[in-house]
Amino acid sequence: MIPRVFRQIDDQQRLAVVTIIILHLDMLDVIALASQPTGSPIPPLVRDSIELFLNAVMPSLFRPVNETSLSNILGMVALVMDRTNLPVVVRTQVGIVFLTMFISRAHHLKDGAHASESDLGHWSNLYQRLFDTLEPHFPYLFQTPVTSEEDRYVWQFLAAMGLGASPEQQQRLVIGVKERVMETVSLSRSLPADVAAPRLASVNLFMHAIGLDTDLLD
Repeated sequence: MIPRVFRQIDDQQRLAVVTIIILHLDMLDVIALASQPTGSPIPPLVRDSIELFLNAVMPSLFRPVNETSLSNILGMVALVMDRTNLPVVVRTQVGIVFLTMFISRAHHLKDGAHASESDLGHWSNLYQRLFDTLEPHFPYLFQTPVTSEEDRYVWQFLAAMGLGASPEQQQRLVIGVKERVMETVSLSRSLPADVAAPRLASVNLFMHAIGLDTDLLD
């Protein structure tokens, strides 16, 4: 329904739909039913729903988010933090994709000089609060074993977080996911080069964002 509706409404209405979805983010089946204890499998029907949501709904939401202002992004991130159960949201693929989308848009606007000094100051404070809130959950973002190839979306999120982090925050971020980094690099070294390459590329999305590289771990 979402792609069809979005073709019939204007930009302001699309943004309103996005906002309504954000307000109920932790109530969506693709988040509420997907937030499992680390290592617990997601039921097949829920996995199907997640795939459908990512392929059918998210593309429609990307455009209004990627065309909106920093002040609107500030409001969206604040809604996620203040009106939803953030620990539940961040332990799901759909939740992480939403957060990555917002943070990436904020970075783009901040670096492109398309924001007021006031909004930049508000973003700095909000990012600090977001980072502090998420920090205890960094080690548990990966919901699949290290042998899985389905963790690229987590590395993309970590890269987005790393780009906006201070050197001190980047250090804390590395500490939070160090075990997964080392496990992935160790596993990759035991695999054929063509199999290892995409795994290392995923880790390097994050490592490059904070000025590092997996080669430095030799």
